[in-house]
Amino acid sequence: MEKKKIYIFLLSILLLCSCIQSSITSMAGNAAISEKGFNNSVSDTLLFAKIKSSLVKLNLKNLTKIIVVVSQGKVVLIGEIENHRKRLKIVKSIWNINGVIEVHNELLIGDDYTIYQKTKDMLLSSKIKTILLFNKGIHTNNYEIVVFNDVVYLVGISRNLEEQIVLENKIKKFSGVKKLISFVKQSKEIK
Repeated sequence: MEKKKIYIFLLSILLLCSCIQSSITSMAGNAAISEKGFNNSVSDTLLFAKIKSSLVKLNLKNLTKIIVVVSQGKVVLIGEIENHRKRLKIVKSIWNINGVIEVHNELLIGDDYTIYQKTKDMLLSSKIKTILLFNKGIHTNNYEIVVFNDVVYLVGISRNLEEQIVLENKIKKFSGVKKLISFVKQSKEIK
């Protein structure tokens, strides 16, 4: 029996290591082919980690209702917070982080985000991402799509104006989308 446990443990370690390696390889590959490039993708990931760490230190009541998206040093805050004072505290703490270029505050005041609404948002987000994945004219790894209270937030870098227009029009046509808020820049604007 003891030998069986050891084999299961070793097999689990082996599978976990191979999953981690393939995940890292996949992330590096996606970063390299995205409009951001590898270096900017790594910078954004590090900036995201700093922001999340900063938010944890604020001892907020419900951190799970705050979504942070980082692209090219631009930070978009999406979600819900109890009051204006806490929202201001969050924004100030993020501005104090080295590497932050812009902060877009889309945090709503309230405590109305239910598990039902979160489920609806997750379903809508999955539908949008799935449909876009099969559109050859849109490179989905250039974008972050977040849905909160039926509002779609689009953050990223389009290859050109045509791609951005097609993407935004497809999202607006989805059933259940109340509004689209786009923070998309074209790659030529960034370079």
